[in-house]
Formats: sequence, structure tokens, C-alpha cells
Amino acid sequence: MDALKITMPALGIDLGGTKIRAAAVLDNKILGEPRQIPTPNGPENIVRAILDLIISFQGQYILKGIGIATAGIINTETGEVIGATGNLPGWSGTPLKLVIEKSTLIPVHVENDANAAAFGEACARNLRDKQCVCVITLGTGIGGGLLIDGKLFRGAHWGAGEVGHSRISLGNKRLCTCGLFDCWEAYGSGRGMVATARDILQGLTPGQTPLVEMAPELTTRQIVQAAQKNDIVAQRALNVWHEHVAIGIVNLAHILDPDVFVLTGGLAECVDFELLHEMVVDRCMVRIGENMNIQKSELDGLAGIVGAAQLIMDAISERAK
Repeated sequence: MDALKITMPALGIDLGGTKIRAAAVLDNKILGEPRQIPTPNGPENIVRAILDLIISFQGQYILKGIGIATAGIINTETGEVIGATGNLPGWSGTPLKLVIEKSTLIPVHVENDANAAAFGEACARNLRDKQCVCVITLGTGIGGGLLIDGKLFRGAHWGAGEVGHSRISLGNKRLCTCGLFDCWEAYGSGRGMVATARDILQGLTPGQTPLVEMAPELTTRQIVQAAQKNDIVAQRALNVWHEHVAIGIVNLAHILDPDVFVLTGGLAECVDFELLHEMVVDRCMVRIGENMNIQKSELDGLAGIVGAAQLIMDAISERAK
């Protein structure tokens, strides 16, 4: 039998609003190349896409378990999605663990995507012995995962760590995907960066910045690329976005006083960590600020995959005891 099949890794799957990524994981390390597909519309199509991904990996590996990280509030005991965000319409109520286990006959653990990312970072960095680790996922939205004494803190109703929906303004200026106004996510996410840039672009002409003509279909990539080309309007948008990210971190720092913040997700690549650290410390109480530790993910956006895979491995080990 092929040596890779004997290793029996877990499959980690990270389901987001725009894409689904998956990889085989063993001992917190990715085996081979991750695979990625666009996230289809509708719960039935998403489940089908996940099953197709699993089948594609079964041709190469004998899977010990399947860990799924998904946006939304998850009852990790039943594996049901009990609350969905606007990034995955209709996803709430999906009994994901039951459906996937029934189809594959492989043990499944379902976890909130930001929680899985936090767990993956903690495992990969040997942070499970710390008192408090706070992992922030910056992407289409903003997610958060908290580890207290090495264990995920999920809250009394599975909703802990939804830091993206803490309120950072009182003006009712921006509607968040959750239906509330002025959430941190509405400012510090990718959507927030674009909204900030569009606000700044109002009243400007194409002669001042080419972003004006891109405004209707503006993307974070276009903003970052323009800033790198010394477009002062794009640089202003990025600077304000950093300030918005900093405000959310300051609030969490004053509540949690964590050992470390770890930033992951696609937009972590856009962060100027020196600037962000300065903005955060300037807004913190002295004792909190002088111990501020903000780090970038070392998993290149794969933290959710690694965390989901390790969570199912841990669950299997616990059952075996």
C-alpha cells in the first residue's frame, strides 16, 4: 500500500464565503498541496461540493477524520450550524456533521472557522500553554478565536469570539452583513476597506486617482496595489483601515489582556505590523500597551485547515481513552 495511505491523516476543510479550501494534515503539517474551489450558492450545493472534495482526497489518503471549519455559530457537540452570517445565506440549520458522517462513515468535527484558525495557530506555534491567545481573522469579514489555558472558549451559547460584531461607532453609518450597524467587521474587513476607500473617493476625479473609475467594482487588491504605486488616496484609505483594525484590537486588549494577538486571513498580508502596533499602543492603557504582542500568522491562510484537522484528531483521541 502507498506510504501516504498508511499515515492516515485528517482532512481539514475551511469553508468561507467565497472559497472552500482543503488539505490533508498530519502532526499540524499540511501534506501536499491544498485544493481550492469556489463556494457555491445554497446549502445543498455547498454540502455536495464538500463531499466531492472529500472523495478527491480519498483517492490519495486513508482519512482518519474530517475537520470542517465554517463561518457561522456552530454547536460543536452536534455539529449543526445554528447561526449563519450574511456571507453564507441559508446556511443556518444545516446538520453538517450528521450529513457528512452519514455519507462518508468517517468521524467529523465541525467548528467555527475563526475558532479553528485560532486552534491551528496555537498548535503550530506551541501556544497552548499560554493563559490567553486571541486570533483575529481578517478577510471578507472579521472572525475571532479565543484560547483560554489552551482550550477554545466557545461561550455558553456557542457564540463567543464573534469579535467582528462588536460595535466601534455610534453613528449608524455602516450596515454589517449581520444586520446590525457599525460592527468592527463593517470597518476592518475587506468590505470595510472598500467602503472606506469609496467614502474617501467621493468628490474626487480620475485625474486625482484612477481608483475613481474603479469605484463601482473596487476591490481590496486594487486599493493595495494603488497604494504600493504611491497613490496618496489609496494610501489614505489603507491608513484609515489600519486605524479601524487597531480600534477593535484595543477593545479586545482591554477586555482580555492576552499573551498574544495573532492576525490571520487574506488581509493579514496587507497589514503594516509596525504601524498597527503603534496605533494600538497609542490607544491603550499604559500597562496593557507596554505588553502588547501582535504577530502575523505563520500558516499563510491555512490556519483554519490545520485547526479543523487537529480538532478532529483530538476528538478521536479523547474517544479512545
